[in-house]
Amino acid sequence: MHHAVRLSMRELSLYIHVPFCTRRCSYCSFYHVPSETERERSFVDALVSEIDAALAELAPVSLRTIFVGGGTPTVLAHSEWERMIAALQPFMRDGLEEFTVEMNPEDVDANLVRFLHGLGVNRASLGIQSMHPVGQKVLKRCDPATNRRAIDVVMGEWDNVSFDILLGVPKTVRADLVETLRILLGKGPKHLSVYGLEAGGDMAGEVERFFRAVDPDRVADEYLDTCSLLAGAGFDHYEVSNFARPGFASLHNRAYWDGREYLGVGPAAHSMVGGRRFLNEPSLDAYVARRGSEHVAARIHDDGGDHKLEAAMLALRTNQGIARDQCDATVLEELVGEGLASAHDDRVRLTDRGYLVLNDIVLKLLSVTPC
Repeated sequence: MHHAVRLSMRELSLYIHVPFCTRRCSYCSFYHVPSETERERSFVDALVSEIDAALAELAPVSLRTIFVGGGTPTVLAHSEWERMIAALQPFMRDGLEEFTVEMNPEDVDANLVRFLHGLGVNRASLGIQSMHPVGQKVLKRCDPATNRRAIDVVMGEWDNVSFDILLGVPKTVRADLVETLRILLGKGPKHLSVYGLEAGGDMAGEVERFFRAVDPDRVADEYLDTCSLLAGAGFDHYEVSNFARPGFASLHNRAYWDGREYLGVGPAAHSMVGGRRFLNEPSLDAYVARRGSEHVAARIHDDGGDHKLEAAMLALRTNQGIARDQCDATVLEELVGEGLASAHDDRVRLTDRGYLVLNDIVLKLLSVTPC
């Protein structure tokens, strides 16, 4: 008598990188290309091929969370969204816990949000950045009135809404950031992602010039202002850059920090599956040209790291922290004395001030010698 072998279902978080933008923001060093209808259609053709091939390779798969980011996902036509969702549907049979889409305020209208809600999107991430007119102009973002309209439309459709905010915006002052937070908190978001402007990556030309005007000391001051203000407003500071009302931490982002498996599709998307890390080649042209091959994306593998160390470093980014016995006792005593870390219930967590020098602390605390 033959018995069927039941394969265990693989729970996976999926990130979809949509690389199109209608313009380049002053501070952006992410991979993106100009928005254009024909290229977007070719991109979705290739994306559907990659989704089919990658998820079939990992089957049986049940998607736990989906996050669509970019670029600007909301520039895609409704027909392209429908094709993308149709490719995902076989892997969404058990019901998603969280489906987030990054939204550009200028693209938001009632028709778009109703459409996305109808596709199963249950969480919106709105790229606000600043509510200061000069700040938005410096960033090459929309005016605050457009932000306000977008917030009202999005929050009329979803309860679970996140706002992105930038710290240290040139030509603004600390009081402008506090005012931005005051306005946004008045709108009742469940989540805020707060990023300090920080030079990094492959920068050149306009982006490099922009970052010369960023003052790291003001970024640090504004970070501590934000931590204090949001704590007072009842938000949990659950990760270095992320704050949530109780029960509204991003499940998708937690997958990264908790070491769960995630698959990234689209050019420049990162993955961590089966203990292996890889990055899709950051080229839309190459991505589209490879459509129909076993993997649409040329994968760049990165498996040289110490996974145990990496897990500890990721955990120290969060309010979960790490076990006390993973730390160098002498260094820990110093850090606690300096107010950069706390040690309670055999767990070590960094303080808000500690997060400002996160990388240095992690290397010392885990007794790691930098390369």
